[in-house]
Amino acid sequence: MKYGVSSYLSLLVVLYFGLSGIAWGAPPQEDLFFHQRLLRFVFKPIIDRYPPEEHRQDLGLRNFFTEGWTEGWAEPDEGPDDAPRFRLLRMQRAFWEREVRLTYNHTFGAEDGEVEEQEGEFELELPISRRFLIEFEGGFVGLKPDGGSWKRRVGDLKIIPEVMLVETHALSFSSGLVIRTPTGSEAVGEKRTSLTPYFALWRDLGHRIGVHTYLGAEFPVDGFGPGAPDAVVQYGIAPAITVTPKQTPYLGNLTFFVETNGETDRGSTDDRTTVTLLPGARWLVLKDVWVAAGYEFPVTNTDALDGRAWVSFYFDF
Repeated sequence: MKYGVSSYLSLLVVLYFGLSGIAWGAPPQEDLFFHQRLLRFVFKPIIDRYPPEEHRQDLGLRNFFTEGWTEGWAEPDEGPDDAPRFRLLRMQRAFWEREVRLTYNHTFGAEDGEVEEQEGEFELELPISRRFLIEFEGGFVGLKPDGGSWKRRVGDLKIIPEVMLVETHALSFSSGLVIRTPTGSEAVGEKRTSLTPYFALWRDLGHRIGVHTYLGAEFPVDGFGPGAPDAVVQYGIAPAITVTPKQTPYLGNLTFFVETNGETDRGSTDDRTTVTLLPGARWLVLKDVWVAAGYEFPVTNTDALDGRAWVSFYFDF
């Protein structure tokens, strides 16, 4: 864990100097932060592998095998009445973004009030083309038993290949597979292996209103222990409304949303369903630097947690 914290702090230092606007290795006309220039340099072979289209075309199932695989990804144009395509807090997004994300959440009163939990996560999203994206997630997990002290360890690494099935100006429909690898510590409930296939859909409803949906199922492979479920069905929906233009200083594309997330155990000794609500907001602070925050609380299975606070920082590159 010592080395994990050091790496995490090093990354924060890099991002801090990035926010200070230090230039590095890019033409003067490019208004980029240091972290953007560094990441673009590191991932240049991937970013430049396929050129983006001059005229963006729709992707669908009819042209699934012929279109989008050799066209580079570029952020789609956003009109004044369009709902912005960006990730919220907990729910997996349906569209592509090229960004680094730092997320922290703190769970109060987990396991019927017996434990507090912390999770800090680093995420990297890399579109290879308009059809294919690879995502990496890793970080740390902390547990504090009631009356005890904090125990913090490295969490499991997740590798997520994703495929775009259908994409138009107002819709994104994708599928992915979350591959959880047992790289974390058993002391904080990690070191588990699972596979989670899923579908995610986003739809622009007009007037800067969008809706995010998700459906997947986690299948434990190893390390979940006795009495573990055969599968955990996951589902969610989140309406979102954007109330400011993207150009608004420090509050660009201010978006309010409410995530409804659910999990249902299947095949365990004690099948349970946990549904939570997560109201929150996301907005643009500086060019390509976003912040989101929210508070999650249970609707069913209230013994699972009292509440969970979320905060995320997003750095597009």
